[in-house]
Amino acid sequence: MLYWKREKMFKKQQFINKDVLLICFSAFFADLGYQGVTALFPLFLIIELHQPVYIYGIITALSFGAGSFFAYFGGKLGDKIDKKTIAIIGNIFIPLMSLSGLTHMIWLSGLLFILGWWARYFRTPARRALLVTVSKPEYRSNIFGFLHALDIGGGLASTLLALIFVLALHLPIRFIILLSAIPLFVSTALLFFIKRNKTYSDETQPLHVTTATGNHRNNVLFTALLFSAVLYGFSFYNLGFPILTAALAHQYNYSWGILTYAVYLGISAISGYALGSTRLKPVRALWTLGYLPSALSSLLIGLSVLFHFPSLVFYLFIAGLGLGMGAVETYEPTAISLFVHPKTLSSGMGWLSVSRSAGQFLSNLIMGILFSFSQFYSYLYAFIAALLATIILMTVDLTHPEQIAKKK
Repeated sequence: MLYWKREKMFKKQQFINKDVLLICFSAFFADLGYQGVTALFPLFLIIELHQPVYIYGIITALSFGAGSFFAYFGGKLGDKIDKKTIAIIGNIFIPLMSLSGLTHMIWLSGLLFILGWWARYFRTPARRALLVTVSKPEYRSNIFGFLHALDIGGGLASTLLALIFVLALHLPIRFIILLSAIPLFVSTALLFFIKRNKTYSDETQPLHVTTATGNHRNNVLFTALLFSAVLYGFSFYNLGFPILTAALAHQYNYSWGILTYAVYLGISAISGYALGSTRLKPVRALWTLGYLPSALSSLLIGLSVLFHFPSLVFYLFIAGLGLGMGAVETYEPTAISLFVHPKTLSSGMGWLSVSRSAGQFLSNLIMGILFSFSQFYSYLYAFIAALLATIILMTVDLTHPEQIAKKK
């Protein structure tokens, strides 16, 4: 009986191998670094440097929007050169974000933050594709759920450390931002040890491509998925805005803002890992557990600001955003891996990043402008955009049920 239980447990965990662990823990240490910067940078910019919120919107818009071009080229180069090499090159330059707190010159601080984000976008498609090639197809959603759990788990740890540094040690924000470079260097080092003795890319075939009709339907689903990602990107504002909402509601208190990010990342990590272990259809799970909760949570956050809901209620809505992001980060790349050919896998992941980032450029710009006039209208805008993404993907899912793959 004991042997049977051990055997069953081993089978459940066999999707994890050495290369998977190296990639996922590289993600953990990367987020342990730059997610702390993400949480502190808006506070540094608005409270320390006394900049208007729309400046933050411009910086994040450039980070995400122009980052889409780097994601596209990084994905292309991952297919043409080598996924591991591109992942390492991008990772090396992410620590530029760690230098953003060392200067009071807004243009230089913003530039360093932007360049670090561009490096992150450059390496992400290749890293996702690399993860696919070292994992078995039947465990694809498990893999991306595990990646997201460690990815965001690192971000949560980073945010909690930042909270301790601010509350207990009273360290300056600029010094805490600089410390983020240490785990980022560890993240890059881990990627060098990936061996790739066994790859599974040849076992990964796109769905329903045996006929001309199959190819057409597959392209329709792929295009619809990317279009939905664009619309979702229009709603996907940087968490710096809720961070500012919480801090401003408590008389510019850093701690409440940082706690907002900790709640978001914690729920996102848990939901990503839990959802990755289920047998849900990737596309249906994407809009029911990803896009829709994100839309409703944005609306509820706006209402909490408008009607001055208690802080506990506000954080429940932040948790809803975390749930949505956990599902999106698990099922978007899972669906992409099902709809593209192995030889263009890195490019497919690049198109996913491009689609999301294209929307994020305008999203953060619009959020920054609306936030300056009315926080409620900024969150209302995000709700409408995410709801449109939900409707598009729901329509495709319900009209092409036979083409939406189930997890094996």
